Amino acid sequence: MFTCVALAVAAVVYSKQHPQFPWILSAALPAFLCEAVFYLASIFKQTRELLKKLRSSKLQAILIWISAVIPYLVFSLAAHTFERNSFYLLAALSAIVSFWFVILPRRPAYDIGFLIVAAAPQITGVFKRLYALKQMDTLGHLMWIHVGILALLVLREWNPGEFSFWPTPREWQIGLFLFLLSIAPLIGLSQAVHFARFVTPHAAWWRVAGEGAATFFGSLWVVALSEELFFRGFIQRALAKQWHSQVLAIALAAPLFGAAHLWAHQFPNWQNAVVAGALGVACGAAYWWAGSVRASMVTHALVVVTWRLFFQLR
Repeated sequence: MFTCVALAVAAVVYSKQHPQFPWILSAALPAFLCEAVFYLASIFKQTRELLKKLRSSKLQAILIWISAVIPYLVFSLAAHTFERNSFYLLAALSAIVSFWFVILPRRPAYDIGFLIVAAAPQITGVFKRLYALKQMDTLGHLMWIHVGILALLVLREWNPGEFSFWPTPREWQIGLFLFLLSIAPLIGLSQAVHFARFVTPHAAWWRVAGEGAATFFGSLWVVALSEELFFRGFIQRALAKQWHSQVLAIALAAPLFGAAHLWAHQFPNWQNAVVAGALGVACGAAYWWAGSVRASMVTHALVVVTWRLFFQLR
Protein backbone atom coordinates (compact mmCIF):
# COMPACT_ATOMS: atom_id res chain seq x y z
CA MET A 1 0.00 0.00 0.00
CA PHE A 2 2.80 2.44 0.90
CA THR A 3 4.47 1.78 -2.46
CA CYS A 4 1.26 2.47 -4.37
CA VAL A 5 0.65 5.71 -2.48
CA ALA A 6 4.25 6.83 -3.02
CA LEU A 7 4.00 6.14 -6.75
CA ALA A 8 0.72 8.02 -7.01
CA VAL A 9 2.09 11.05 -5.15
CA ALA A 10 5.27 11.06 -7.27
CA ALA A 11 3.20 10.82 -10.46
CA VAL A 12 0.96 13.75 -9.46
CA VAL A 13 3.92 15.94 -8.50
CA TYR A 14 5.88 15.06 -11.64
CA SER A 15 2.86 15.64 -13.90
CA LYS A 16 2.35 19.12 -12.41
CA GLN A 17 6.02 19.92 -12.93
CA HIS A 18 5.89 18.62 -16.50
CA PRO A 19 2.43 19.38 -17.95
CA GLN A 20 3.81 18.62 -21.42
CA PHE A 21 3.71 14.92 -20.49
CA PRO A 22 -0.03 14.15 -20.14
CA TRP A 23 0.65 10.42 -20.24
CA ILE A 24 2.24 10.39 -16.76
CA LEU A 25 -1.04 9.91 -14.92
CA SER A 26 -2.98 8.14 -17.65
CA ALA A 27 -0.32 5.63 -18.72
CA ALA A 28 2.87 5.69 -16.63
CA LEU A 29 1.16 5.54 -13.23
CA PRO A 30 -1.04 2.49 -14.01
CA ALA A 31 1.93 0.70 -15.60
CA PHE A 32 4.24 1.35 -12.63
CA LEU A 33 1.53 0.34 -10.16
CA CYS A 34 1.14 -2.89 -12.09
CA GLU A 35 4.90 -3.48 -12.17
CA ALA A 36 5.15 -2.67 -8.47
CA VAL A 37 2.83 -5.59 -7.70
CA PHE A 38 4.99 -8.01 -9.71
CA TYR A 39 8.25 -6.57 -8.37
CA LEU A 40 7.15 -6.84 -4.75
CA ALA A 41 5.83 -10.34 -5.38
CA SER A 42 9.23 -11.44 -6.66
CA ILE A 43 10.95 -10.23 -3.48
CA PHE A 44 8.52 -11.54 -0.88
CA LYS A 45 9.24 -15.14 -0.02
CA GLN A 46 5.56 -15.89 0.63
CA THR A 47 4.51 -15.10 -2.93
CA ARG A 48 7.43 -17.04 -4.39
CA GLU A 49 6.37 -20.03 -2.29
CA LEU A 50 2.84 -19.77 -3.67
CA LEU A 51 4.24 -19.84 -7.20
CA LYS A 52 6.39 -22.85 -6.31
CA LYS A 53 3.30 -24.76 -5.20
CA LEU A 54 2.11 -24.95 -8.79
CA ARG A 55 3.05 -28.44 -9.93
CA SER A 56 3.94 -27.51 -13.49
CA SER A 57 7.16 -25.60 -14.12
CA LYS A 58 5.78 -24.68 -17.54
CA LEU A 59 2.78 -23.02 -15.89
CA GLN A 60 5.13 -21.17 -13.54
CA ALA A 61 7.14 -19.92 -16.53
CA ILE A 62 3.99 -18.86 -18.37
CA LEU A 63 2.85 -16.79 -15.38
CA ILE A 64 6.30 -15.21 -15.07
CA TRP A 65 6.23 -14.35 -18.78
CA ILE A 66 2.75 -12.84 -18.51
CA SER A 67 3.94 -10.66 -15.63
CA ALA A 68 6.70 -9.37 -17.94
CA VAL A 69 4.48 -8.24 -20.83
CA ILE A 70 1.49 -6.81 -18.90
CA PRO A 71 3.18 -3.57 -17.70
CA TYR A 72 4.40 -2.82 -21.24
CA LEU A 73 0.92 -3.35 -22.66
CA VAL A 74 -0.69 -1.22 -19.95
CA PHE A 75 1.66 1.67 -20.68
CA SER A 76 1.97 1.49 -24.45
CA LEU A 77 -1.76 1.06 -25.11
CA ALA A 78 -2.72 3.89 -22.73
CA ALA A 79 0.00 6.20 -24.07
CA HIS A 80 -0.72 5.21 -27.69
CA THR A 81 2.91 4.21 -28.25
CA PHE A 82 2.35 0.51 -28.87
CA GLU A 83 4.64 -0.87 -31.57
CA ARG A 84 4.24 -4.42 -32.74
CA ASN A 85 7.95 -5.08 -33.30
CA SER A 86 8.84 -3.68 -29.88
CA PHE A 87 6.24 -5.90 -28.25
CA TYR A 88 7.49 -8.94 -30.14
CA LEU A 89 11.07 -8.27 -29.03
CA LEU A 90 10.07 -7.70 -25.41
CA ALA A 91 7.92 -10.84 -25.44
CA ALA A 92 10.73 -12.90 -26.97
CA LEU A 93 13.40 -11.68 -24.54
CA SER A 94 11.22 -12.23 -21.49
CA ALA A 95 10.15 -15.66 -22.78
CA ILE A 96 13.80 -16.76 -23.08
CA VAL A 97 14.50 -15.84 -19.45
CA SER A 98 11.16 -17.20 -18.19
CA PHE A 99 11.55 -20.61 -19.86
CA TRP A 100 15.35 -20.96 -19.61
CA PHE A 101 15.36 -23.33 -16.63
CA VAL A 102 12.27 -25.14 -17.85
CA ILE A 103 13.82 -26.17 -21.15
CA LEU A 104 17.50 -26.41 -20.20
CA PRO A 105 19.09 -28.55 -17.45
CA ARG A 106 20.37 -27.09 -14.20
CA ARG A 107 24.08 -27.21 -14.87
CA PRO A 108 26.86 -24.62 -14.46
CA ALA A 109 27.25 -24.11 -18.22
CA TYR A 110 23.57 -23.23 -18.60
CA ASP A 111 23.69 -21.04 -15.49
CA ILE A 112 26.44 -19.03 -17.17
CA GLY A 113 24.30 -18.79 -20.29
CA PHE A 114 21.40 -17.51 -18.21
CA LEU A 115 23.59 -14.77 -16.72
CA ILE A 116 24.78 -13.71 -20.18
CA VAL A 117 21.22 -13.55 -21.50
CA ALA A 118 20.09 -11.65 -18.40
CA ALA A 119 22.91 -9.11 -18.75
CA ALA A 120 22.55 -8.52 -22.50
CA PRO A 121 19.55 -6.11 -22.48
CA GLN A 122 21.11 -4.06 -19.68
CA ILE A 123 24.40 -3.75 -21.56
CA THR A 124 22.88 -3.03 -24.97
CA GLY A 125 20.31 -0.52 -23.68
CA VAL A 126 17.50 -2.27 -25.50
CA PHE A 127 14.82 -0.95 -23.11
CA LYS A 128 15.47 2.63 -24.19
CA ARG A 129 14.45 1.60 -27.71
CA LEU A 130 11.44 -0.44 -26.60
CA TYR A 131 9.92 2.31 -24.45
CA ALA A 132 9.50 5.30 -26.72
CA LEU A 133 8.82 8.00 -24.13
CA LYS A 134 11.21 9.78 -21.78
CA GLN A 135 12.61 7.75 -18.85
CA MET A 136 10.08 4.95 -19.30
CA ASP A 137 12.87 2.43 -19.82
CA THR A 138 12.91 2.25 -16.00
CA LEU A 139 9.74 0.21 -16.33
CA GLY A 140 11.63 -2.26 -18.49
CA HIS A 141 14.54 -2.49 -16.04
CA LEU A 142 12.20 -3.23 -13.12
CA MET A 143 10.43 -5.85 -15.19
CA TRP A 144 13.73 -7.49 -16.10
CA ILE A 145 14.77 -7.64 -12.45
CA HIS A 146 11.57 -9.28 -11.23
CA VAL A 147 11.56 -11.80 -14.10
CA GLY A 148 15.19 -12.69 -13.41
CA ILE A 149 14.55 -13.10 -9.69
CA LEU A 150 11.58 -15.40 -10.24
CA ALA A 151 13.41 -17.46 -12.86
CA LEU A 152 16.40 -17.90 -10.56
CA LEU A 153 14.68 -18.46 -7.22
CA VAL A 154 11.53 -20.27 -8.36
CA LEU A 155 12.40 -22.17 -11.56
CA ARG A 156 16.12 -22.71 -10.84
CA GLU A 157 15.32 -23.15 -7.13
CA TRP A 158 18.57 -21.43 -6.27
CA ASN A 159 19.29 -20.63 -2.62
CA PRO A 160 21.15 -17.29 -2.45
CA GLY A 161 21.17 -17.08 1.33
CA GLU A 162 18.98 -14.64 3.22
CA PHE A 163 17.23 -12.36 0.74
CA SER A 164 14.48 -9.77 1.20
CA PHE A 165 13.94 -6.01 1.40
CA TRP A 166 14.82 -5.31 5.04
CA PRO A 167 18.10 -6.32 6.71
CA THR A 168 18.28 -7.61 10.26
CA PRO A 169 20.11 -5.51 12.91
CA ARG A 170 23.15 -7.76 12.51
CA GLU A 171 23.11 -7.32 8.72
CA TRP A 172 22.84 -3.54 9.09
CA GLN A 173 25.88 -3.61 11.37
CA ILE A 174 27.94 -5.80 9.04
CA GLY A 175 26.98 -3.77 5.98
CA LEU A 176 27.80 -0.50 7.74
CA PHE A 177 31.10 -1.86 9.06
CA LEU A 178 32.26 -3.00 5.61
CA PHE A 179 31.22 0.38 4.20
CA LEU A 180 33.28 2.25 6.81
CA LEU A 181 36.20 -0.11 6.27
CA SER A 182 36.17 0.24 2.49
CA ILE A 183 35.05 3.80 1.76
CA ALA A 184 38.48 5.45 2.26
CA PRO A 185 40.28 2.95 -0.05
CA LEU A 186 37.46 3.30 -2.59
CA ILE A 187 37.76 7.10 -2.56
CA GLY A 188 41.53 6.85 -2.88
CA LEU A 189 41.21 4.45 -5.79
CA SER A 190 38.62 6.65 -7.50
CA GLN A 191 41.02 9.60 -7.27
CA ALA A 192 43.94 7.54 -8.54
CA VAL A 193 42.09 6.42 -11.68
CA HIS A 194 40.37 9.83 -12.15
CA PHE A 195 36.91 8.32 -11.70
CA ALA A 196 35.30 11.13 -9.70
CA ARG A 197 36.12 14.40 -7.98
CA PHE A 198 34.89 15.65 -4.62
CA VAL A 199 32.14 18.28 -4.60
CA THR A 200 30.49 20.09 -1.71
CA PRO A 201 26.67 19.95 -1.63
CA HIS A 202 25.26 23.49 -1.93
CA ALA A 203 21.63 22.74 -1.07
CA ALA A 204 20.10 23.13 2.40
CA TRP A 205 20.97 20.35 4.84
CA TRP A 206 17.40 19.05 4.96
CA ARG A 207 17.30 18.79 1.18
CA VAL A 208 20.66 16.96 1.11
CA ALA A 209 19.43 14.62 3.84
CA GLY A 210 16.20 13.95 1.98
CA GLU A 211 18.05 13.29 -1.27
CA GLY A 212 20.45 11.00 0.56
CA ALA A 213 17.64 8.99 2.15
CA ALA A 214 15.78 8.67 -1.15
CA THR A 215 18.96 7.63 -2.95
CA PHE A 216 19.85 5.12 -0.27
CA PHE A 217 16.53 3.30 -0.21
CA GLY A 218 16.11 3.52 -3.97
CA SER A 219 19.52 1.90 -4.39
CA LEU A 220 18.97 -0.59 -1.55
CA TRP A 221 15.70 -1.91 -2.96
CA VAL A 222 16.47 -1.83 -6.68
CA VAL A 223 20.09 -1.51 -7.85
CA ALA A 224 21.83 -3.05 -4.84
CA LEU A 225 19.12 -5.68 -4.39
CA SER A 226 19.33 -6.95 -7.96
CA GLU A 227 23.11 -6.69 -8.42
CA GLU A 228 23.92 -8.23 -5.05
CA LEU A 229 21.49 -11.11 -5.62
CA PHE A 230 23.06 -12.05 -8.94
CA PHE A 231 26.72 -11.29 -8.23
CA ARG A 232 26.93 -12.34 -4.60
CA GLY A 233 23.93 -14.60 -4.06
CA PHE A 234 24.38 -16.46 -7.35
CA ILE A 235 27.86 -16.05 -8.86
CA GLN A 236 29.94 -15.77 -5.67
CA ARG A 237 27.92 -18.49 -3.93
CA ALA A 238 28.28 -20.82 -6.93
CA LEU A 239 32.04 -20.20 -7.11
CA ALA A 240 32.41 -20.85 -3.38
CA LYS A 241 30.57 -24.16 -3.74
CA GLN A 242 32.64 -25.12 -6.77
CA TRP A 243 36.08 -24.17 -5.41
CA HIS A 244 35.41 -24.58 -1.66
CA SER A 245 37.01 -21.21 -1.01
CA GLN A 246 35.22 -18.00 -0.08
CA VAL A 247 38.36 -15.93 -0.69
CA LEU A 248 38.75 -17.29 -4.22
CA ALA A 249 35.03 -16.81 -4.85
CA ILE A 250 35.25 -13.13 -3.88
CA ALA A 251 38.44 -12.70 -5.93
CA LEU A 252 36.69 -14.07 -9.02
CA ALA A 253 33.24 -12.53 -8.55
CA ALA A 254 34.49 -8.99 -7.85
CA PRO A 255 36.23 -8.50 -11.25
CA LEU A 256 33.12 -9.86 -12.98
CA PHE A 257 31.08 -7.28 -11.09
CA GLY A 258 33.51 -4.60 -12.20
CA ALA A 259 33.44 -5.79 -15.82
CA ALA A 260 29.65 -5.46 -15.86
CA HIS A 261 30.14 -1.72 -15.27
CA LEU A 262 32.32 -1.21 -18.33
CA TRP A 263 29.21 -0.15 -20.23
CA ALA A 264 28.19 2.62 -17.80
CA HIS A 265 27.87 6.01 -19.53
CA GLN A 266 30.36 5.10 -22.27
CA PHE A 267 32.24 2.00 -23.35
CA PRO A 268 34.82 1.06 -22.21
CA ASN A 269 34.53 2.86 -18.87
CA TRP A 270 37.63 1.39 -17.27
CA GLN A 271 37.60 3.75 -14.29
CA ASN A 272 34.08 2.72 -13.36
CA ALA A 273 34.96 -0.96 -13.78
CA VAL A 274 38.02 -0.68 -11.51
CA VAL A 275 36.12 1.10 -8.73
CA ALA A 276 33.13 -1.24 -9.07
CA GLY A 277 35.45 -4.23 -8.87
CA ALA A 278 36.89 -2.90 -5.60
CA LEU A 279 33.37 -2.34 -4.31
CA GLY A 280 32.67 -5.96 -5.25
CA VAL A 281 35.37 -7.07 -2.81
CA ALA A 282 33.73 -5.13 0.05
CA CYS A 283 30.26 -6.39 -0.82
CA GLY A 284 31.59 -9.91 -1.21
CA ALA A 285 33.14 -9.74 2.26
CA ALA A 286 29.83 -8.52 3.72
CA TYR A 287 27.98 -11.38 2.03
CA TRP A 288 30.51 -13.94 3.25
CA TRP A 289 30.43 -12.63 6.82
CA ALA A 290 26.64 -12.41 7.11
CA GLY A 291 25.65 -15.23 4.77
CA SER A 292 23.05 -12.79 3.52
CA VAL A 293 22.48 -10.71 0.40
CA ARG A 294 20.95 -8.02 2.60
CA ALA A 295 24.26 -7.19 4.31
CA SER A 296 26.03 -6.63 0.98
CA MET A 297 23.03 -4.58 -0.16
CA VAL A 298 23.66 -2.17 2.73
CA THR A 299 27.34 -1.75 1.87
CA HIS A 300 26.51 -1.27 -1.80
CA ALA A 301 23.76 1.30 -1.19
CA LEU A 302 25.87 3.35 1.25
CA VAL A 303 28.66 3.62 -1.32
CA VAL A 304 26.17 4.74 -3.98
CA VAL A 305 24.87 7.47 -1.65
CA THR A 306 28.42 8.67 -0.99
CA TRP A 307 29.14 8.98 -4.71
CA ARG A 308 25.83 10.70 -5.47
CA LEU A 309 26.06 13.29 -2.71
CA PHE A 310 29.75 14.13 -2.48
CA PHE A 311 31.35 13.22 -5.80
CA GLN A 312 30.94 14.10 -9.44
CA LEU A 313 31.96 11.69 -12.16
CA ARG A 314 34.75 12.96 -14.36
